[in-house]
Amino acid sequence: MNDFAKTIKLSTKKTFLARNIDEGTIISSDIGKFNNSYFNYVAAFGAFTPVSYVTTQKLKRKFGKLAYFIVGIKYLNKIRGYTITIETNENKVTDEFIFGSISNSKSIGGFEWFKRSGVKINDGEFEMLFIRKPNSFWGYIKTVFAILFKQHSKKKYFEYYQTDKIKIKSSTNIPWTVDRRIRRKKKRSRN
Repeated sequence: MNDFAKTIKLSTKKTFLARNIDEGTIISSDIGKFNNSYFNYVAAFGAFTPVSYVTTQKLKRKFGKLAYFIVGIKYLNKIRGYTITIETNENKVTDEFIFGSISNSKSIGGFEWFKRSGVKINDGEFEMLFIRKPNSFWGYIKTVFAILFKQHSKKKYFEYYQTDKIKIKSSTNIPWTVDRRIRRKKKRSRN
């Protein structure tokens, strides 16, 4: 949730957070629909999605963003590609991807993926990021360094979209992590 807070320029420090709650103003936010669930921050699949959840606060304070890579190393052997078709209003791409996210935030897992000026939480659009499966060990190394040094927007392994609608098709089951889900209540039938 710190990433979402930073996007809306809300302090994550406890003293400022309490003041923001008392004195803050209500803002509107886009809500994404993921099958029958709703979210306002991120839906993601693939490489390293569990890392942000299992990296301890202690490790993050000590090492900063590097903590995610320290923990992420043990997930390297679990990286797999998913052949998917991505359809937006403007594009249609079929390829093998190791990571995909649909978010309403300039950063995910502490990493800034999008320019702050390009991300608005109430513009009717979500930000999409997909990372293609590298075809060699050096491709993985280049991908990691592109992420570390914020050079990902210039690399061939990264796909970006900003859109109000996206359809993702795959012939295999993809394990998604949906953060900040809002479940729709089922209506009770009356007899």
